[in-house]
Amino acid sequence: MKFRDKLKVKLLGYRATSESYISHLRKIGVKIGEDVVLFRPLNTTIDIQNPHLLEIGSHVMITGPVTILTHDYSWSVLKKVYGEILGNQKCTVLKDNVFVGWGATILAGSYVGKNSIIGAGSIVSGHLEGNAIYAGNPARKIMSLDEYYRKRKSKQLEEAVDYVKKYEDRFGCVPPIEKMDEYFYLFFDPMDKEQKEIFDYKLHLMGNYDECIGKSNDLAKFKNYEEFIYFCHKH
Repeated sequence: MKFRDKLKVKLLGYRATSESYISHLRKIGVKIGEDVVLFRPLNTTIDIQNPHLLEIGSHVMITGPVTILTHDYSWSVLKKVYGEILGNQKCTVLKDNVFVGWGATILAGSYVGKNSIIGAGSIVSGHLEGNAIYAGNPARKIMSLDEYYRKRKSKQLEEAVDYVKKYEDRFGCVPPIEKMDEYFYLFFDPMDKEQKEIFDYKLHLMGNYDECIGKSNDLAKFKNYEEFIYFCHKH
């Protein structure tokens, strides 16, 4: 852990960084896979009352502020009226390759299948089968992962051109190539060492570097960045 992060942990506690938060969860008994990221750890609430009832798989990306629960204290109302304690503690599971959007809440007992995208502000309750996009309150299936993949792929060039134009309008210059780190496939040459170095971090995300390199020609529409910028100026 970097010195800066160690200082943050000392000042803010285990929720200071993604690494320190996840390390603490593992220590107290939460089952967590590899490559799990909490983008806003200080704003993320993960229920630690029942660590043995929480399972988070590998390659799970959690934005913030997100809440993940394993219990429900609403039984307190029933206790007041009926004089009984009726516990409500359930196992909550997020399988591999899940993205949890900003402000989402995962309620106790929820199961989120692998390859799921949870939309911002969603309330997840019950069983989500996976390989799909879910959103709403309660979260419902919006489309399959394959449908979302085709939709996003079809929008790449349009969005990249718009990004460049908006950047030029705001800053008066062409965006540096590294600013295109979400659209670089449009002009990416896997044989170009300089480009590979610039986008190395993105290529290694999610642990499938070789597959990313192998698929790099699927979206390539331009020989280089200059040709892409020329296209932007013509459209």
